[in-house]
Amino acid sequence: MKQEIYVKKGSAGQGTGAEHDEVIALLVPHLVSSGIVIEVSKAGDSRSRDNKKGNYIFECDYNVSYVNIDEPKDRITVLVEAHAMDAGDKGPGKAMTYAAKTAHLKVFSIETGESDEGRYEALDDVISSEQVSQLVALLCDENGRYTPKGTKVCMAFKFANINEIKSKKFDSILKAAK
Repeated sequence: MKQEIYVKKGSAGQGTGAEHDEVIALLVPHLVSSGIVIEVSKAGDSRSRDNKKGNYIFECDYNVSYVNIDEPKDRITVLVEAHAMDAGDKGPGKAMTYAAKTAHLKVFSIETGESDEGRYEALDDVISSEQVSQLVALLCDENGRYTPKGTKVCMAFKFANINEIKSKKFDSILKAAK
């Protein structure tokens, strides 16, 4: 939970969502470094039915467990109900994948969004007043207006007001300003 993980939504099956492989690719390094493995198992009987359009729907409950590899009794388990629509034999696998992805997103509170601008990270702290003063000295004239160089830096880093620059961008902007 100390590590920030973000998954941008994309085309995932029938609609828009986070893709299982992307969630796993971002999550696994953190789990491995913590000695955690994932177990997924059926938690009851599976069901099959046809919907009104005649499509085959597979339904099942799954237990998704996060297990301490050094002490397997140390685990948390989440019960997830999953559905998958597939006319062939892929329904059970799709449902299991969906259950695992849903558990990962919820257990680790992984942020998902359709655009990077909507991210929580986009709301992080802005630069300090000392950092603002440094940039003002390099980018503004004595009246507080942007110099031609200041205007170029504003356009290059897409900011209008120095007071709104995000902390993580300060070093790059300072380097460009010098």
